[in-house]
Amino acid sequence: MIKKPNYVERKTIPEGNVTPHSPLINFAYLLGTVVLVSVLIFIALGFVADWLAVRISPETENKMGDMLYHTLSIEQEIHDEKRIEYLENLLNSLSDPTETPRLPLKIHLIDSDIVNAAIMVGGHVFIHTALLEEVASENELAYVLAHELGHFQNYDPSKSLGRSLVFIMLSMALGIGTSQSGGVPGIVHQTEKLTGLSYSRKQEKRADFYGLSQTVSYYGHGGHCLDFFKRLKEGDGKTEHWAKVSSYFSSHPHSKERITYLEQEAAENGWDMLGEAKPLPKWLHCPNMEQCISDVED
Repeated sequence: MIKKPNYVERKTIPEGNVTPHSPLINFAYLLGTVVLVSVLIFIALGFVADWLAVRISPETENKMGDMLYHTLSIEQEIHDEKRIEYLENLLNSLSDPTETPRLPLKIHLIDSDIVNAAIMVGGHVFIHTALLEEVASENELAYVLAHELGHFQNYDPSKSLGRSLVFIMLSMALGIGTSQSGGVPGIVHQTEKLTGLSYSRKQEKRADFYGLSQTVSYYGHGGHCLDFFKRLKEGDGKTEHWAKVSSYFSSHPHSKERITYLEQEAAENGWDMLGEAKPLPKWLHCPNMEQCISDVED
């Protein structure tokens, strides 16, 4: 008797390049890989941008700052030589004598009811008239100016600009927002808007410490230089007026935190925080300079 062989059904081999996994799983793997690689590239470029920010020549930084400044088209800028000269002299007096100024600082006085002060690449310093109306002494004003100077000396605006450029370049490469970029001028304008939005807490602390140390060095004490922030802590958010004031500090540490930190630093460094306040010139925040000067002379 002949035994029939067992019949084994052959498996059908799928035609084409088909994987045993679901297409959705493959897509998820691919998307995850792209996202991971993009994040790593962005982080790497951020480190490169920070590295380059502190190594660009003063001439290059000056050109970058002038280019950004001319894209702003500030209609409210006030060309008031008396006030600007006072602010520039005060700002330059707060510089650390052991540091070599890499660029001359340029004050721009802005007519605005929003309390603000900022410094950007190239040494351009923007002071709003509302800030001059809010500070009650030169010591308060000096601390704010020294804080912004601290950002500049630590290359924070350059570093922020570098990260912003990386972000915009990646956005363009991915086709995000290119229709609104408006070419190179649009990129510069978007970069300028991003520049002042992302100082880290570490950068803010360094600028705070620099601001207090230079204020103490200039006056011989730190008395009254933090009064502005103490008033802000007491009135923050309670009125529309203080909402305008506190808008300047939206990206800064909260007033209570920074006061606590600075008082601790003052104690550790043995800085006197009880000196007298130096009054501001009466004409500094006057909207009608000629009338104010006339009143003072009378």
